[in-house]
Amino acid sequence: MNRRLALILAFVCAAVLQASAMPAAAQESPQTVKAAIPPQTQPPTAAAPVNVPPQARPTVAQPQVTPRPEPAPAPKPTSEYEAANVKVEVTITYQVGNGAPVKRMATLTVADQGRGSLRSGNQVAVPSTTFVPTTQAMKPEGSAPAPPSPLTSFTYKSVGLNLDANRVYIQGNKTRMELSVEFSAIDEKPADGSGRPPSFPTFSQNLTLVLESGKPVIVGQSSDVVDNVERKQTVEVKATILR
Repeated sequence: MNRRLALILAFVCAAVLQASAMPAAAQESPQTVKAAIPPQTQPPTAAAPVNVPPQARPTVAQPQVTPRPEPAPAPKPTSEYEAANVKVEVTITYQVGNGAPVKRMATLTVADQGRGSLRSGNQVAVPSTTFVPTTQAMKPEGSAPAPPSPLTSFTYKSVGLNLDANRVYIQGNKTRMELSVEFSAIDEKPADGSGRPPSFPTFSQNLTLVLESGKPVIVGQSSDVVDNVERKQTVEVKATILR
């Protein structure tokens, strides 16, 4: 009994000592209880831009701009033309009936921005006969009058090919010119006893040409019928730039 009482007293003493020590510790380091702070409300901010793919973005119609037509290039001034010589070749082909064609050719060289002339041919004598009455001074009286005496004279006809090239200009590989062609020939008739004089067919033409260098071009043809015989003429021109 005494032992139990002693244990109770010892326990009570220990409890009293522990209780007296706890307030001092509480005074030295009091604990502060903080109330929970509600979260602060953030002010509204602008929404961040959303990346939209190019396919989904709305397109704005652009105004249609009509391109202005470019003005036509001005003609090249004469001073810009190339300085060179041009060889002009003209070939005349002349055919009578079914006979072999006869060719006449003339060549003329002209400087750029220049002019030139060529006369090629010969003079053909054309006879002409007249009859002159015989004088009666030397005849005896009463005699028959003498027949008239024939008198032959000659005139000359120019036969050949004549060329006149004017306003010759070179640009690139082409030549521009004004060309005048005149051709005449002699068409002798066969000796059929008719005594008909020969005829002289002629051909003339004025042309404004643009020719590619070295390329021949037929620029004129003619055909006619004389005494049931057909005559044909063809004119071919070639211009070659000499560089």
